[in-house]
Amino acid sequence: MRQKDLSCVCDAVENINDLQNAVEEQCSTSCYSNLLSPVNTLGDTIPFILYTKKGTPFKAFGNVGGFSAGDCFNTIFFRVEHINGCCATLRLLIAFSEKKDVLDFHEDSACDVFRLEKTDSCIEVDLNCFCSIQCLNPRLINRTHQN
Repeated sequence: MRQKDLSCVCDAVENINDLQNAVEEQCSTSCYSNLLSPVNTLGDTIPFILYTKKGTPFKAFGNVGGFSAGDCFNTIFFRVEHINGCCATLRLLIAFSEKKDVLDFHEDSACDVFRLEKTDSCIEVDLNCFCSIQCLNPRLINRTHQN
């Protein structure tokens, strides 16, 4: 871990990255505990939302130009892939409603999310540009009605 004089968002994302890489058993209660325990049921992803300094969720666009299967989408949900200082590579997570519709965060609410899926789209971000982070339950990843 890096020195404590840097941003708490940087520290939280670095911790999430460490937990995803380690996938060890611990209690799951916050961004600073291992939300992926037990490994057999929770996978390798801690989804999260980043909030801008204006207090709004940060949005990114995936599949711009339609080069992959599916339509272009926007999302507020991410998975950390790599972190270097306060620069991070985030994988976009596409959000679905319980009816399996892709959610659009110009119109839909985070409360409408039933399932998140990893995509091939990534974005590079400077974590100093955010003021808060909200970790979400890893069970949202690839959730089915049995979960």
